[in-house]
Amino acid sequence: MPREEFYVFGGRGNPSVVLLPGWATDGRIFDGVLPGVTAVTTGTLRPEGFSRRLAAFLDRTARGPVTVVGWSLGGFLAAEFARECPDRVRRVVLVGIRRKYPGGDVEAVLRSLSADPGGCLSGFYAQCFYPSQIPAYRRFRSGLQAAYLREMDGRALREGLSYLAEARLSGGTLPGCPVAIVHGGKDVVAPFAEAERLAREGGTTTFHPLPGAAHAAFLADGFRAVVADG
Repeated sequence: MPREEFYVFGGRGNPSVVLLPGWATDGRIFDGVLPGVTAVTTGTLRPEGFSRRLAAFLDRTARGPVTVVGWSLGGFLAAEFARECPDRVRRVVLVGIRRKYPGGDVEAVLRSLSADPGGCLSGFYAQCFYPSQIPAYRRFRSGLQAAYLREMDGRALREGLSYLAEARLSGGTLPGCPVAIVHGGKDVVAPFAEAERLAREGGTTTFHPLPGAAHAAFLADGFRAVVADG
């Protein structure tokens, strides 16, 4: 895994897309998602001061505004970055997002993480793919999951959960640039109806359901077309 927080991968030239992963993952989860596209992605997300650090990296690597794709936890940070740095963002794509995560749910994950980190993470990863993206889950479980279980930093995981306990999205907090909300119809982590209602509240927001997808909807058929459409 790259040692730097941010790095560029994919195609040639200056990056046109930023890919922000969800909790307990990093940029490697996006490998192969947008073939030929030069993108910026990250290691494990550390929310405090994130927008400032991403802006500084884009100052060095990008020539103009970019599309920011955020999945789950990364979706909150994508919206936050677009609000704080509107001149750097052309469009935002939010995948598998919620208005907020109930405090009791976050506390339950924190307790599970403290009691059995491996079991907590393995169970969470399964939820990201179930019930409909089983082939993708098998590929993940036979490859990247082992690296995550070995490498994930407990402090960073707790920081991510603390951020999720306070993060909020609404029509009023969606950024002013064009926003696309992509959501899997089989998502068991973030309710489909919640994302659909949020999309209706945003004046520049479009909703893109992927009926057969689970929480990891960026791996499903149809996702690439949404990103390219902008």
